[in-house]
Amino acid sequence: MIPLRLVSCAASVLVLASACAVLPEDPRPAPEAPSTPVAVVTTPSVAPYNVVAPGLPAAVATRPTTGAGIATYADPFGVYSSICTLGFLARYPNGQIVAFTAGHCAEAARQVRPDRNPVARYLTSADSSVPFGEYIKATRSARGQDIAIIQVAGRDVAPVAPAIGPVTGFSTPDRLRTERPEICIVGARTGRHCGVLDDVSGTRVTWAGIPAVEGDSGGPVYAKWPDGTFTAVGVVNSVHTRADGTGTGSGTGTLIAADIEANDMTLLGTA
Repeated sequence: MIPLRLVSCAASVLVLASACAVLPEDPRPAPEAPSTPVAVVTTPSVAPYNVVAPGLPAAVATRPTTGAGIATYADPFGVYSSICTLGFLARYPNGQIVAFTAGHCAEAARQVRPDRNPVARYLTSADSSVPFGEYIKATRSARGQDIAIIQVAGRDVAPVAPAIGPVTGFSTPDRLRTERPEICIVGARTGRHCGVLDDVSGTRVTWAGIPAVEGDSGGPVYAKWPDGTFTAVGVVNSVHTRADGTGTGSGTGTLIAADIEANDMTLLGTA
């Protein structure tokens, strides 16, 4: 192989022959190239745990709140039998406020109104819930989508999860794959936990090191960046389990970027 500096000189001979001269070798050793720092990512250790944990109380709120509990199946008196978590809130160009959660949460709520849009209810106490809107979209597919959109009645909402604070926007799949931030979720039962990004494929995101449980489905998934800021990523869908049913700390979610961009939504709860 011809050294590049000789190729450059030979090419220059055609025009600037006088500029090509043989330079004496410098006896001094060449300086070492600066080393590139390598970021070491450590996955938080998660011991086996029960993913069905009805003894863990769900977060309640005085109005629809990102990260708080929502009823997925409720009787006429508002007593819930199972819960999910309310995800991010956004606004359509016409001013209509919507909320994200998991698609399977909408399917559970549909049991009450199989012939109409199911009602969404937020938890106000350990044994009561209040309706705040209707599910207008619920998608579950083999490609990994598991997302629902709730049309919120009124505008009295709390789009900031207290455990996280405001976000600076939402993350695209490309940025997540390229920069690989830390991943955090907020679940109605477990609160805030952070782990490591595993993969981003299509509309699906996976992570490790987060001990989510039943009831955290639909909760907000965040990217935590080196400067301490957060961006919205998606909604919690599932947790991975061992053969004995205990959780591994790995989980799956659906990204919200596609819905926000396709519908020209404005994400709420931003700084």
